Amino acid sequence: MLKRIGAALIMLMSTLAILPLAASPAGAEINDFGEDTWGVYESVLDGTLTDRIDSEVMAIEQIGDLVYVGGKFTEVRPWRNGPVTEQSFLAAFDAATGDYVSSFDPNLDGPVYALQASPDGSRLFVGGEFGDVDGISNTKALVALDPTDGSVDTTWRSRIKRNARAVVFSLDHDSNWLYVGGGFSSVGGSGGVPEVFAARAAKLRLSDAYPDTDFTPTVSGGSVWGISVSPDGNSVYIGGYFSSVNVEANTQGFVKIDNTTGQDIDPGRIAHNNQSRPYYQDVLSVNGLVFVAGMEHITWVLNADDLSVVTKHSTGRPDEFGTGGDYQDLELVGDRVYASCHCRGNHYADGDLFDIIRGLTDPDDFSREDPIRFVAAYSATDGSYDPNFQLDISGSSGVWAVHGATDGCLWVGGDLTRLTRANGTDRALGGFSKHCDDSFVADTERPTVPTGVTAVSDDDAAVLNWTASSDNVAVTGYDVYRSEEQSGPYTVIGTTASTSYTDGDLDEGTYWYYIRATDAAGNLSWRTGYRQVIISNTPNDTDRPGRVTNMELSANSLDVTIHWDAASDNVGVTSYDVYRSNNQNGTYTVVGQTADTSFLDSTNTARTYWYYVRASDAAGNVGWRNGPESITVIDGGIVDTERPSAPKGLLLAGKSDTTVDLTWTASTDNVGVVAYQIFDGATGEIVATTTSTSITVTGLDSGTSYSFYVRADDAAGNRSWRSNTQTVTTN
Repeated sequence: MLKRIGAALIMLMSTLAILPLAASPAGAEINDFGEDTWGVYESVLDGTLTDRIDSEVMAIEQIGDLVYVGGKFTEVRPWRNGPVTEQSFLAAFDAATGDYVSSFDPNLDGPVYALQASPDGSRLFVGGEFGDVDGISNTKALVALDPTDGSVDTTWRSRIKRNARAVVFSLDHDSNWLYVGGGFSSVGGSGGVPEVFAARAAKLRLSDAYPDTDFTPTVSGGSVWGISVSPDGNSVYIGGYFSSVNVEANTQGFVKIDNTTGQDIDPGRIAHNNQSRPYYQDVLSVNGLVFVAGMEHITWVLNADDLSVVTKHSTGRPDEFGTGGDYQDLELVGDRVYASCHCRGNHYADGDLFDIIRGLTDPDDFSREDPIRFVAAYSATDGSYDPNFQLDISGSSGVWAVHGATDGCLWVGGDLTRLTRANGTDRALGGFSKHCDDSFVADTERPTVPTGVTAVSDDDAAVLNWTASSDNVAVTGYDVYRSEEQSGPYTVIGTTASTSYTDGDLDEGTYWYYIRATDAAGNLSWRTGYRQVIISNTPNDTDRPGRVTNMELSANSLDVTIHWDAASDNVGVTSYDVYRSNNQNGTYTVVGQTADTSFLDSTNTARTYWYYVRASDAAGNVGWRNGPESITVIDGGIVDTERPSAPKGLLLAGKSDTTVDLTWTASTDNVGVVAYQIFDGATGEIVATTTSTSITVTGLDSGTSYSFYVRADDAAGNRSWRSNTQTVTTN
């Protein structure tokens, strides 16, 4: 019964019964487009598993410009007594005009109870109580249709089986799986697909209907009516008419199961107010909460972690309990959760009407009491009741289907026969209508950035994990981006509702990843940082690549091109890291990575740069460095190869028994002198360095004769010829 919305399902105002959701029951005037409204009629009342439900509409979904209505109807008419079009169980209408779209013409032989659009809008999944569609095998109870004409997608076959009549009541999905709840014993088992015995709850791959062979819960004694996967993808919540799950005690009607095997369960904390018939007709997991709708006029709001009760809401009146009614469907739209029911009495917020009837609670103890007409609205963040939402629609079985768009408009369906406008006038309905909230504020807030991202290799796969993002409404999933270069381009390779992702079947090489979170309105978080994974299909490779050889540097203005000969490796070099420093013995940092044997480094300052290169292989082994080698660049592209002039006039300015003071005349250079080197004339070794034109040479022996000369250096490393020689004997 759960029908999630996507960012692509934004609807404009339609001509179908548009009623503003007012701040009080006396709302603004509706936008009236006339009395003639297409609708569906003549509910099938015999021979189905839902004979007790007299409702033409049981499910609503939208893809693009079409809204799809499924249920128990057999006719479509432009108005209640208008000409009949025989279209049974599923029909399409124009979302902008409300007109029946006859080109969408599926042929089903039984009721439709659940509709779900695929994430990309290419398929309409239809669940219900019907046989093989159009004579195509393995499509009973669940089929994928072309959303344009209603033809069967023969590449997607559910293969749902049951000894008795198979039925699907509920659908939900994440980025990879379609979650199916109903009455059946197994899925798969033909056409080379394994049979999975997952009674009444199963997972089918969105791409090809292949069942999850690890997910095998056993639901006994009835059917699953509501199914919802948690936003983080770890848990699945099911509700319905059943006696137990996995033969565990206290699991009647509602349970939380793990999404890996379907075996580990949590029965929750719901105290059934009628032990003889604890049933629930829909569940919805959102934003750390679980909404459970159904049994005896109550919607429960539970904490998703431990299923403790956050609050609960009920319908009816203490003096006339029948004016209330069971809740029947749940839908998330923006920051609201809408809950429908067959109720036209009062709504009691934050309490259980049974406690009033039993005398355990005074009506004044509830947070508030309001009228209700088949649909209530609750906060998606804390479960509180929203009294600003009020409808006035009529029908005996109430609303069995709610579907929302991101513009705040709401489709509702059931056995609806009338709506009352804000001015008090009535309008006839044919099973469904559309209502829009003039005060709706679109969700434009980004989720937070995922944190704690890790990425490691596992054979031929990259395994990524991260910490969940938060959002003002709810995070619905994470997009995983990949590139073979850190600089990109990056493409989305997958989407997941969990906080982990495995990118498998990778070739040997280096891959880069980042993650972005998304919410139901389509808002994307900023990206995470880059994470690198190196895939090597060669086990236990611990050999380093060889050194890079024959490195050459060339400059064009402020751009430096580095060329080298390929390094060797026992398996194969996958990349080279290029390191740069402003000084030969300084700190080197990586300025780029490439799989080629050349690299262009676009610098921004005219000066001397030092480079070396290291090779890496697929196993992450890094070779020894070569070099380093230097090059000087100046704006205009001229490489400095000119020596400074030789220092002149080297003189003795003073001495002691262990020191000698020297002075000289400065050298000149086309760019600039950066240092002077003082040499021992006897050995040719440098004994001192200075940037000035004088120096005190220290550490000499007393009474010893020494000779000295000086040479100038520029920034490019060019060195002048030597100065005159000065000989001196210490004291």
